[in-house]
Amino acid sequence: MSGIVIGIIVALVVVGFTTVLAGMSLAGNLLYICEPNEVLIFSGRAGEKGYRYVRGGRAWRTPLLERVDRLDLTNMIIDLQVNGAYSYGGIPLNVQGVANIKIAGHEPILDNAVERLMGKQRDEVMRIAKDVLEGNLRGVLAKLTPEEVNDDKLAFAENLRDEAEEDLAALGLILDNMKIQNVSDDRGY
Repeated sequence: MSGIVIGIIVALVVVGFTTVLAGMSLAGNLLYICEPNEVLIFSGRAGEKGYRYVRGGRAWRTPLLERVDRLDLTNMIIDLQVNGAYSYGGIPLNVQGVANIKIAGHEPILDNAVERLMGKQRDEVMRIAKDVLEGNLRGVLAKLTPEEVNDDKLAFAENLRDEAEEDLAALGLILDNMKIQNVSDDRGY
């Protein structure tokens, strides 16, 4: 009789332990922890946006109804190089610079990032940002004379920043800073 009782107790302990392990495994698959340099996007919910996001902290995923993606908010360094961009007056200039951008971590710009950058690799986001910045660089150069560009690189960079911020915000990106490193031309102007 005591052997049967011990067997039942052992069986109950094994079943209880297995249940606890299964519960912990299920919780581990449904609880998502967000790092300080990222945003978690929970998509698939009914509602106005169809998604929700968590920045810092943790959240539970609704099983079978939600999918979780991560957006990396760390800084991206973009090397800019535009060759033969025409300045005001028709002089082609070569400009080199560097920009620091990142995916926005606040509303409403974060909504743009979710809609436009979700699922893209970091190098693809950097390529898109580089294309936008180089296009804006050409646009700003077309409004300035070579003297204005060369004499006041800070004002030139500020004009470029003002021009680029709106386009980048539409993509869900923000420009932390930008520096113009070199301005030259091939004609010796």
